[in-house]
Amino acid sequence: MTEVQMHEPSLLPNWSRGQLLAHVDCNARGLGRLVRWALDGIQREMYISPEVREGDIEIQSKRSQQRQLAALVDSANEFAEEFALLTEDQLGREVALRNGRLVKAGSLIKLRLQEVAIHHLDLDISGAFTFEQWPSVMVDQLLPEVASDFASRDDLSLGWIEVAGGTRYPINADIQNGVGGSPTSLLAWLLGRSSGGDLELIGASELPNVPNWR
Repeated sequence: MTEVQMHEPSLLPNWSRGQLLAHVDCNARGLGRLVRWALDGIQREMYISPEVREGDIEIQSKRSQQRQLAALVDSANEFAEEFALLTEDQLGREVALRNGRLVKAGSLIKLRLQEVAIHHLDLDISGAFTFEQWPSVMVDQLLPEVASDFASRDDLSLGWIEVAGGTRYPINADIQNGVGGSPTSLLAWLLGRSSGGDLELIGASELPNVPNWR
């Protein structure tokens, strides 16, 4: 990625690639605070405030490419090193995400993987990374969660999704249509990272619009 590309738009509305990289860096540092909460039992906020988080992203997005990448490596290593210190008991401790949702500290590594893999795609560097390169462990963990979340809502006009040759995940029992495909293709479509052109329509002539997941 060149210096010029850093300041060009990412796939996220109104965010440059520089802002996206700054967000990924801030995410590692925020999750690191939650790891420290689990380590010492002292409650910490993932971010001091929404305003501070947004300000940090804006400031960091104006850094040079070299400084951005150095910050990403530093925060990623720090998070990984601290997470590795968690004992079995500490992995089971609950911490609160930015939106207040409680999760086990052991799941923070999964959330970090999702953040990095999804936003890697959002950088939108031609030929550099595609959703087909998402780690299978992430896809296998996240697809059931996303399907379950949509099933608990009523804003996706779809009866089910079905993994080719595998599991069917119900979405809306009142709708008699579905979508089939590989786990990765289904996840990318549900997350708004794919048009779904490689998916199979079952009982319908076109794919429904997918609302934002979270």
